[in-house]
Amino acid sequence: MIVVDTHVLVWWTNNNRDQLSQNARRALVDADSVAFSVISAWEVRTLSARSRINVAPGPSEWLRVVTETYSLTPLPVTLEISLLAAELQNVLRDPIDCLIAATALTHGVPLVTKDERIQRSGVVATIW
Repeated sequence: MIVVDTHVLVWWTNNNRDQLSQNARRALVDADSVAFSVISAWEVRTLSARSRINVAPGPSEWLRVVTETYSLTPLPVTLEISLLAAELQNVLRDPIDCLIAATALTHGVPLVTKDERIQRSGVVATIW
């Protein structure tokens, strides 16, 4: 299993695969399962409302369709993930990044992300 950051989820499922690195594309194809933190649903809806991304026909339906079409596993934000995310706050700063990284850490799997702050931090194994 791998966990994908929100931008990877959007690019991969919205046919913007050219935005992904070759390593990221390979990881998505080779993974036995691809998961995302449910906090990405919040982020997709928020970014869509701010017109920063376009997910047709709308965030809720888009998430339902891509989760089913790509057999994605949505991972809940648990107490353990929340507490770990709080520990990452000083390093990663962005609370959403903290929750996504903590999700990958808790499940013991790499995070596919272009986010350089997460990559440089070394707090979680990353693929890019």
